[in-house]
Amino acid sequence: MKMSSRELLLSAITGMIALFGLSYLLAMPRIKEWSLLREKRAEAERRIGLTRRMIEQAPAWEAKLKNLRRKLPQHPPEKDVTADLLIRIEKLASSSGLTLASRDLEKETRSADMYELAANCKWEGKLEPLVQFLFALQQEDAILDVSQLSVAPNEKRLLKGSFTVYCSYSRTKPGGAAERTETKGQQP
Repeated sequence: MKMSSRELLLSAITGMIALFGLSYLLAMPRIKEWSLLREKRAEAERRIGLTRRMIEQAPAWEAKLKNLRRKLPQHPPEKDVTADLLIRIEKLASSSGLTLASRDLEKETRSADMYELAANCKWEGKLEPLVQFLFALQQEDAILDVSQLSVAPNEKRLLKGSFTVYCSYSRTKPGGAAERTETKGQQP
C-alpha cells in the first residue's frame, strides 16, 4: 500500500499534533508545579529579607528595652506594691479633677524579670479632667499604661466609665541588686 504525498503530509501533521498534545498533557502538571515553586521561592525571599531587617534592628530594640527597664521602679521581693499603685492612681486622678468611684486590683503577674499589676477603676467626671488624667498617665513612661477605657454619659451631665491601669515594675534580689537578666544574643 502506497501513500500519496498528500496522505504523508496529513499523517505527519497529525503525528505532530498528537506529539504536541501528549507533550502538553505530560508537561502541564510540571509547569504548574514550577510556578508554585517560583511563588514559594518569592515568599521565602520576602521572609528572609524581613528577617534580615529585623536582625539589623535588634541592637536598637535591645537598647530601647534596656533604657525602659532602667526607668522601671524597683521594689523588694516582700513589698506589697498595691498600696503604692492605688496612691499613685488616686493622686493622678485628684490632681486632674477626675473622681474615682472604685478601684479593684488584680493579682500580680510576672513575665521574665518584670512584674505587672492591674487596677480596674470606675470613674466619673468631665471630659477635660479625663484627658488630663490620661495625659498624666502617659507621662509616667513605661510605668503606667491604661487600657479598656469606656466612656458613657451620666444623668448629671457628667461622663462616667471604667478603665484598667497596668503598672510595670521590677523586684530587687534579697542582696539588693535588681533582679534583671541581660538578653544578649536573644531576639527581643
